[in-house]
Amino acid sequence: MITLHQVCKTYENSDQKAVKDVSVHIKQGEFFVLVGPSGCGKSTLLRMIAGLEEITSGDLLINNIVSNHLQPKDRQLSMVFQNYALYPHLSVEENILFGLKVRKIPKAERQKRLVEAAEMVGLIDYLKVKPRELSGGQRQRVALARAIVSQAPICLMDEPLSNLDAKLRAQMRVEIREIQQRLGITMIYVTHDQIEAMTMGDRMMVLNKGEIQQVGTPLDIYNNPSNEFVASFIGSPSMNIADCEIDRAQKTADVGGFSIPLDGQISNRLQNMDIRIGIRPEHIRVSEQGQPVTVQSIEVLGNESIINFSVGNQTWSAKVPGQLKYKRGEIIYLQFQTDKLQFFNKSTNEAVLVDYDRKVVAI
Repeated sequence: MITLHQVCKTYENSDQKAVKDVSVHIKQGEFFVLVGPSGCGKSTLLRMIAGLEEITSGDLLINNIVSNHLQPKDRQLSMVFQNYALYPHLSVEENILFGLKVRKIPKAERQKRLVEAAEMVGLIDYLKVKPRELSGGQRQRVALARAIVSQAPICLMDEPLSNLDAKLRAQMRVEIREIQQRLGITMIYVTHDQIEAMTMGDRMMVLNKGEIQQVGTPLDIYNNPSNEFVASFIGSPSMNIADCEIDRAQKTADVGGFSIPLDGQISNRLQNMDIRIGIRPEHIRVSEQGQPVTVQSIEVLGNESIINFSVGNQTWSAKVPGQLKYKRGEIIYLQFQTDKLQFFNKSTNEAVLVDYDRKVVAI
């Protein structure tokens, strides 16, 4: 459906590329998420696909046709912006139908599409009101309905939920995903929110400083991050990562004053490498058989608690079930789920892959 081949973007009077050699294929009907921190190039990439930014080098193919220089109106796509982009003087109905009128779609067809889209997003009772009379969520639904009535096979979304409160964001995530699946459209969705990326996408592409870090399904990226950046960016709270020393004799990884047990074959293979170790907070549990640590603080989140504790000069977190009431300075015992440990090459930040079933390390 959409293929990017070594796509780059360089702005005038700048030696740095905003987007660097991005190559990816997005399948028809796929919900594809571009995720990364602010300034990583994800919105720039989306705007190049839309035709709102010129491509400095590389090729954009839409349905196997090179589309670098096609006008936006000729790319068979719709776009939903972060700021809704509604006309304040027009009613909801007029905002939704504006693009169809410009394209001179017959009135009967316009009305048919209007009713279908308005029912789909729950706006059938608001067609005659102005945007100022709507809530933020309703305005975002108007923008979504405007994209739906175009019946474009590709829909681009640039952080459409960032202006909404947490409860409404969660609701809109579900609605957008359901609409995409019902219509079978290809959706490219930009966000800096890794929760949105994890819950909505069929696949996601993690970007940093204009470069692809990893492409894959949300669970594959979560379970097998390709490098330290991906490991720390995806997941909440972030993965705990620190320098470590491998003790081959004791079969341990020594981190900030305490030891994490390792399989003997793994410790042998890691012995002469400059390694950093990582583990996700949810893979640490409270256990009397664990390591003693000092509680720095605790966050109780209803059905689970986040325990913050010191590891050398760093603060690590454990995410455990229950409403725990430890106090600052209290000594507790934590056990690490050793088959969930991640290792990273300190000089390259790339992941060192460990196959725990066969007890083999693949570098």
